[in-house]
Amino acid sequence: MIGEKIQSAVEFAGKVKEVETLVKSVDELAKAIGKKIQQNNDQLTDDSNHNGSLIAGVFQVVLNVKNNLANLEGLIGVSDDIKQKVTKAKTESVTFLSKLKTEHTALGKQDAQDTDAKKAILRSDNTGDKGVAELIKLNTAIDELLNAAKDAIKESIGELTVKPAV
Repeated sequence: MIGEKIQSAVEFAGKVKEVETLVKSVDELAKAIGKKIQQNNDQLTDDSNHNGSLIAGVFQVVLNVKNNLANLEGLIGVSDDIKQKVTKAKTESVTFLSKLKTEHTALGKQDAQDTDAKKAILRSDNTGDKGVAELIKLNTAIDELLNAAKDAIKESIGELTVKPAV
C-alpha cells in the first residue's frame, strides 16, 4: 500500500516536472526574439521584427501545458491541495493563452515586432503588457505545484519510517 502510494507520488511528480520543463522552455525560446540561425555558426544572428512564428511556437507549447494540466486535474488519488494547485496552474495557462490571443493584432503576424514579442514572452521585460505578467503567474503556479508534488513524495516516504516506541 505504501509502496503504491510512493510510486503514484513519484509518477505524478514526474508528470509535473514535464509540465514545468515545458513552461521553463519559454524562457529559452524568448532568447530567440529578433534572431535567426546562421549557416556556419552556432550563434544566432540578428533578424529584427520577424517573431510571429516564435510566438506561435510559444503559444503551442503553453497549449500543450494546459492540456497536460487538464490530464493531471483528472487523476484519482491526488490530494485536494495538489488538485487545487493543478487547477490554479491550468487557469494561469488559459489566462496566458487568452492574453496572447487578445494581442493577436501585434503578435499574430509574421513581422511581429521585437518589442511586442518581449512584452509577451520575455519574463525580464518590465512592461509585460502583452503576456509577460500572465507568464510570470503561470511560472509561479507551476513552481508551487512542483513543490507540492515533491512534498507529497517526502510525505509518502516518511510513512515508511518506523517511529520509535515511547
